[in-house]
Amino acid sequence: MPAESDGWTVAGLYTYPVKSCQGVALRSSIVTATGLQYDRLWMLVDARSGRFVTQRQHPRLALIQVTINEKRGMLELDAPGMSTLQVALNPTDLGAQVPVRVWYDTVMGRRCSAHADSWVTQFTGKPTWLLYKDPHHPRHVSRYVPAKCSPVPQAGFADVFPLHVTTDSSLSDVNLRVPHKLSHTHFRPNIVLTHPRAAPYEEERWTRVEIGRDCWSLFITSRTPRCSMPNVDLAVGAMREDKEPMTSMRTFRCIDPGKPSFVCFGMQAAPQRVGHTVCVGDPVVVREYGEHSLTEPL
Repeated sequence: MPAESDGWTVAGLYTYPVKSCQGVALRSSIVTATGLQYDRLWMLVDARSGRFVTQRQHPRLALIQVTINEKRGMLELDAPGMSTLQVALNPTDLGAQVPVRVWYDTVMGRRCSAHADSWVTQFTGKPTWLLYKDPHHPRHVSRYVPAKCSPVPQAGFADVFPLHVTTDSSLSDVNLRVPHKLSHTHFRPNIVLTHPRAAPYEEERWTRVEIGRDCWSLFITSRTPRCSMPNVDLAVGAMREDKEPMTSMRTFRCIDPGKPSFVCFGMQAAPQRVGHTVCVGDPVVVREYGEHSLTEPL
């Protein structure tokens, strides 16, 4: 074990059941074929254009609170001025099939219900559907995935990879350089790592880590290019007029050699195998190092 790997631990776990809505902090999670349990298995879609809806177009999505009610088998959505919406956590009565483009992939979704569509339409103010990721049509991820990562990883409605990793040390460095204090929530990681003496951005040199007492492997596949979503003021659900922190981050985080104009923060990742349980407090050991470069679209 490399000496510099001593001391890394899992500091936080987050799943985002509905893409671009609030996340749910976890103490532990099964690692499934599409990432942490329930992560980005639901998504809002513009009913007219068929395009997926995010905080980039509707920053008020940041106000939708999501609760995983496993006892009742329900996913619950709450928002200001709205009644609680409940949809099945593991739906068996799937609605109409809807193909939707998520960046470079066509992903198959299923409409949840007319009631769910009415709820999200009322919230967004325009015809909107709530889709559930069709479990019968897997979305495989192949770009930047090492050949020894088998089987080929999948994703739900995440932008690309099933897992996203950030570190406390890197966030602390960003917070020294931007006008508004940020939390990891602004960057929507699944796994947050911490180390008492780590330098910022050490994770950008990693290609494989092992997590937990059973030492399951997580491949670190690429940097994460950032869109404008970190500019959303999460407390009010509105874009900041000063376009921060992205304006400031553009001065020091355009560092990927393949895409030098992209602001990057965090690392995309894929598990070698699924079925493991990851817990807050799990030890993390860096096993392999290498260079990262965004030479093709994510």
